[in-house]
Order: sequence, then structure tokens, then C-alpha cells
Amino acid sequence: MNMAQAVGKVLKDSGVTFLFGIPGGGSSVDLINAAEDEGIRFVLTQHETSAAIMASVLGDVTGVPGVCVATLGPGALNLCNGMAQATLDRSPVVAFTDRYSSELVDLAFRQKVYHTDLFKPFTKLTLGLTKTNWSEVVARGLRVAAAPKKGAVHIDFPNDLSKAEVAGPGTAVGPEFRPEVSERCLRAGLERISRAKRPVAIVGLGVAAAEASVYRSLQEFVEKLGIPTFTTAKVKGALPEDHPWSLGVFMGGNLEQRIIDASDLIIAVGLDPVEILPKKWGYRQPIVYLDLLANTEENYHAAVEMVGELAVTLRRLCDECTGCESQWRPEEVRRYRENTRAVLDVRTSGLSAVRVIDTTRELTPREAALTIDVGANKLLVVELWDAFSPESFFMSNGLATMGYALPAALALRLHDPGRQVVSLCGDGGFLMRLPELATAVQHRLPVVIVVFSDSRLSLIDVKQVKKCYPEPRGTAFCRPNYRDLGRSFGIPTWSVDSDEELRAALKSALGSADGLPKLIEARIDPSSYLEQFDAVREL
Repeated sequence: MNMAQAVGKVLKDSGVTFLFGIPGGGSSVDLINAAEDEGIRFVLTQHETSAAIMASVLGDVTGVPGVCVATLGPGALNLCNGMAQATLDRSPVVAFTDRYSSELVDLAFRQKVYHTDLFKPFTKLTLGLTKTNWSEVVARGLRVAAAPKKGAVHIDFPNDLSKAEVAGPGTAVGPEFRPEVSERCLRAGLERISRAKRPVAIVGLGVAAAEASVYRSLQEFVEKLGIPTFTTAKVKGALPEDHPWSLGVFMGGNLEQRIIDASDLIIAVGLDPVEILPKKWGYRQPIVYLDLLANTEENYHAAVEMVGELAVTLRRLCDECTGCESQWRPEEVRRYRENTRAVLDVRTSGLSAVRVIDTTRELTPREAALTIDVGANKLLVVELWDAFSPESFFMSNGLATMGYALPAALALRLHDPGRQVVSLCGDGGFLMRLPELATAVQHRLPVVIVVFSDSRLSLIDVKQVKKCYPEPRGTAFCRPNYRDLGRSFGIPTWSVDSDEELRAALKSALGSADGLPKLIEARIDPSSYLEQFDAVREL
């Protein structure tokens, strides 16, 4: 077989099911054809960043690296945003790019970009295929992308090698070895937790890299010890948010301060530094740290580190921690959640972002997946949207890149065609990825897209107000006619400015079986954002 066919077979044997991107005329188109011959479905996106985002989401939900392709030069450059997002959000992705042939690579200057230099700052690994190393490189790339901390890997595929004959199909990636916590560290952690009277847990990205049983172990641990538990935004639903010990989201901001101040121990379960606000850790409580990897960043210092497979560590803590007498009561957790909702429910003269969130959550099935974008609305959605299961809430946090929500929703629907997928996004982020409506229509992906429409970059408005500028500048843009926009793609579209109209639109969109995406413009009043953001955290 030739190299493209061999790489396609390795991808298939490693569990890859989709390929995303925009092909060039070189090795990428050969790889696409070879992959489709293996049963891997290629999805043409409208932008390479969308392809990398879709690959990252697939990597998140399957554990197998998502794969995307791009041509050399401009295609590779367009991948950068999505690849950086994957690395900073710990999502496993492998990107293949075309490259000039060995004879031309040092002579050609048109569209010339040194790909390995380009991707090096924000990938875990970047390297190129040769006729003799291709099998090892592909296997290494897949393994490095999926190994904690997960992230993006780039592989250059020279155009003259895709048709070259190679020996053997290559090696698929094998299972990952996961160590268990040492007895000494486990005993130290047990002693610390047993002494605590008011411990609080903060659960982060590390649980997503653990065995699937980690969520059950986490819930048993929390329930047995009576521990109020925050999750970071990236793992909302790791503990169901209607659970009596669920505090909701941890941002490291103002809302959580009262609970943290009343605690005497913080149990950091997979809490990744990329999830923490860019400021010095300011909490005085000692920390017990649990994760598969050591806390080498030292963004916060742990009194005890229990390094090993999280599911196993949590089970052992649950079984062996017999002396903990938590003084917390579920009523304190309930009052905290009620207070969070109360301080964010600011009255507006028009349709508020809070009403859009609450109404959408009310009408959306409990098991549905939600994708959100970056912007003013994000701070509210992460606090107010209740997620009831793992892998039901998706956002860009580490890079916090706009334009994430729509391609993420499409990837989820491709992966699980029977699952309802809803996207809440600001109009700025939506317009960045607007062309992906064509992808949704082409592949019959009936996601429901609700756009917070105020024709402004409202988060930047608030930041300008906080800087005491007399009026925001550089943040207003033209509001499109969403109904005409939807009609141009042939999709059902609504424009609403009241809760009643929103309810009617959502019921129609969620109840439809026509196989088409649905677009709802929710014309909101952004006047409440300043007060709400002051309540959540400092900007």
C-alpha cells in the first residue's frame, strides 16, 4: 500500500471516525481519499479553525484524538487558532498539513511557511513524515496528543510521499498505562481530610482525562464525606448540578468567596492551572491535590499531593476515610445556589440574557448537550445553566476563543446523531463562524442555535466602562437580518424579543424533525451586564 493508505489504516485502527478540514491538492487530498476508503468520514468545513475545533470536541468525547487536515501555507495558518484552543483546553487533536516535496521544500518560496516553527509554540509536538519513519511518527503523534496533559499535535505530510509505497500498515496506538497513588501520599491525604470539619472540593479538567468510572467515584466520595463541591466550567455536570452537594461553577471570583472563607480545606480534584483566573492564588486554606499528574506548575501549592489514576484514588478515599465529620449542611449549599441566581437576575427593560438562558434550559431535554461561545453571555451561562451529566457542556476556556460554539455543536451532532444539541452564542462569535451553517445544512445536522443579539461586543463595552472611558468605542457592528440570513441557507429562523416569542420559537425548533439546523435570534437588552459582572468576578 502507499503511505496515504497506510496512514489512513492506522487512523482507522486507532479509533478515528471523522476527518475535518479543507484539502489542498497534495497529500491532504490523498489522505482524505484513503481515510474514506477505510470508513473514516470526511467533513469539509468552511474554515480550518472550525475543523480544528470540531476535531478537538470529538477528541474530548471519545478520548481518541480528533483529526483535521489543511493545505500548506494559508491553510496551515488558519489552523492556528483551533490548534491553540485544543492545547490550552487539553483536547487531543492531530493535524496533518500538506508540505512541499523533498526536492522543492528548500527551493519553493511561494506560500512558504515553516510549519514546524509555526506550530511549535502551541502544540505538544510538531514533526514531519519520511518514508522510513512514518509509522513511528503517526503512532507517536496519536499517543502524545492523547497523553495527559492532552493537546494538539502537528504532522507535516510531504506531497511526494503520499503515493510512495511503504511496507506494512503501521501500528495502532495501544492502551495508556495509568499509575496508582502511593500508599504514603494516600495516608497523608486521608489524615488531612479526616481532620477537616468544613472541606470544599474543586473539580477540574483532570477528571475528563480519567477513567469513565471517575464520575461515579466522585459522587460517592462527595456523598459519603458530605463535601460541598464546585466544578470548573469545563467539567460542568461532573457532579449533577441538582445534586444536594453541588455548589455550581468555580471561577475564582467574588461569588465563591463566602463559601471558601467558611472552609478549612480545599480538595483540588484534577484542578488544572489553565482553568484558574490569571491572578495569584489568594486562598489561605491548605490544599489536598488529586490528579494523574504532579502539580508541577505550582500555580497553587498543595500540602499533600496524591498523584495517580483519579477514579482509583477517589474510590480508596471513599472506602478508607472513616474519621471525617463534615459540619456542612445541604441547606448551606442550597442557599448559596439560590443567592447566585438572585444576584444575577437583574431587571432589564427588554429581553435579558438571564431569561434566554433560563427559558432555553427549561425547554431543552435534560440529557441535551450545550455549546457556548466567548463573550459577555458566557459568564452568565456558566453560572446559570444546569448541567446534569458529564460531557454535556462545552466551551473554550483555556484560550477563550470566539467562534467556538457553532463548530463544536456540529461535531457533537455528528458524533451522536440522536442527541439534542443546543448552542448559545453571542452575535460576535456567531458571525465569525457563520459560514459553518453551510456545513450544518450539507450534513443535515439539526442543531438549535440561539444567538444573543445586541450588535455589540458587550464584554468589551463593560471593560471600557470599568476603565472609566466616557463611552465604549470600537465595539458596535451591523446587525444582519437573521430571517433573511436563515432563508438564504434554507433553514427555519426566528427573531424574538420577548420570553413568550422565545418559548414559541424554541418549542418549534426543538420539536422539529426536518433534519435542518434552526436559528433563533434573541434580541437582548445588555444593560444588566455591568452589575452582573461585578457580582461574578473582577474584570
